[in-house]
Amino acid sequence: MRAALLGLLGLLLAGCVTPLRPVNQPLAEGPDGVPDFDANYGLAPYVRRVAEGRLTSPDAAGSDILLFVTFSGGGKRSAAFAHGALRGLRDIPLHRPDGRKVTMLNALDYLAGVSGGSFPAAHFGLYRDKSFETFPAEFLHVDINAYIWGIYLLPWNWEWIANPGTGTNDYMARVYDQLMFHGATFADLAKRGRPIVSITATDIANGATFPFLGTNFGLLCSDLNSYPIADAVAASNAFPGLFSPVNLKSYAARCHGKRPPLAAKPSVTPPESETAAARRRELARLQNIYADPDRTKWVHLSDGGIADNLAMRGLLNFFIVLQAQGQLFHEVALGTRRILVVSVDGEASNPSTLGQQHYMGGLLQVISAASGAQIDAYNFETLALAREQVRHLADRIRAERCAAGPVINGHPCDDVKGELVHLALSDIRDPLWRERLSSIPTGLTIPDEDADALVRYGEALVRDDAVINRVAAEADFPPPGPAVVTRPGLRASR
Repeated sequence: MRAALLGLLGLLLAGCVTPLRPVNQPLAEGPDGVPDFDANYGLAPYVRRVAEGRLTSPDAAGSDILLFVTFSGGGKRSAAFAHGALRGLRDIPLHRPDGRKVTMLNALDYLAGVSGGSFPAAHFGLYRDKSFETFPAEFLHVDINAYIWGIYLLPWNWEWIANPGTGTNDYMARVYDQLMFHGATFADLAKRGRPIVSITATDIANGATFPFLGTNFGLLCSDLNSYPIADAVAASNAFPGLFSPVNLKSYAARCHGKRPPLAAKPSVTPPESETAAARRRELARLQNIYADPDRTKWVHLSDGGIADNLAMRGLLNFFIVLQAQGQLFHEVALGTRRILVVSVDGEASNPSTLGQQHYMGGLLQVISAASGAQIDAYNFETLALAREQVRHLADRIRAERCAAGPVINGHPCDDVKGELVHLALSDIRDPLWRERLSSIPTGLTIPDEDADALVRYGEALVRDDAVINRVAAEADFPPPGPAVVTRPGLRASR
């Protein structure tokens, strides 16, 4: 009887099979027949605006701070904590000479989210200040786990069983789109300007991070602008075994070997650390794989936390590539005095009593403890590497400025500092709330009271952080346009 019912169900589902869902689209060609890489959403257009001296726009602070923020994985626990961190940045004022009210949130250049952290990153990137009003109701207080159960328990959601062109994550992408994104694509993010938002997944074939940015899509000769934000968030949250991978098609043959801006170079002339040189070579090797139509026909993306649960590796790759850009890096350096990277880490810790138990609770506890230990160890290495790279970037910017002149925009050329701030649940001072919030299982449904507490503590940790406040107090606002260089005995020049 069971076999007959399953067979009948298979026939019914086979009759409902739909064509393969639309995947990523090829990149359009410009008037000269060259792929229009510049149109793709990503860091390259923003960096060009900086290099051209147009540092001020209606939604930007125009300060000499380069501010990068990353949101870790950790399900809704991390999403709520990260949402609070954005509120905290909004609470820290920057003092402009013209009196216009701006905050550290206005100075944000780059926002990266992975897995659970991709939800607040994408939502804020799309809706900006409105996100503070709507994100709790649209996501934090919604029982997302009920939708997940629906994939497996409700027969009308079983198309993924019979149709190889549909996966469980296609269903979740539709859910995220209905709840939060409402058909928005990366073109809609591009219209909002700064900050650049990077949603990070893992390329499971190559074991590497895959940020949804124009460079990666450009290597595939694919159009990121038309890609749905909900699908990128679904890819970033594609926990293996529970959700199917998200697949991207390569159109690299259409680009005839041409590469997008900010692609890694196999060799560069500027001095760089041994670590940076090794990472640059590895990044160039991976990008060669993407750009080769014979080696990559499809990219299969799964949960971003597999390769980088802090969402920082893509940022570090950008640091390395930026420093190899010659004149582009020179102009960015002249407009920068402070570099601040804020890592918002909502990852939970393993139970402190685990070492006192003779037996572990079961398969789920074993998997959680093992993956948590692996993530914690990997995060430690990532943070150590990030601190090294931030120091090196500050050194390079300092050297570039002083080669141009002793005084830049009214400040000594060597007045450059780079800081990395890591904020985690373990920083919560109240021991009861720290233990309670750190023990929330990783998932997409948590009690509203816990979600609100995570928002509250994320906001407080950012708002009260001494380093973030010091960087804000030291910010300056040079006039729009190229940097003003002052040399002894000479008039200031731009």
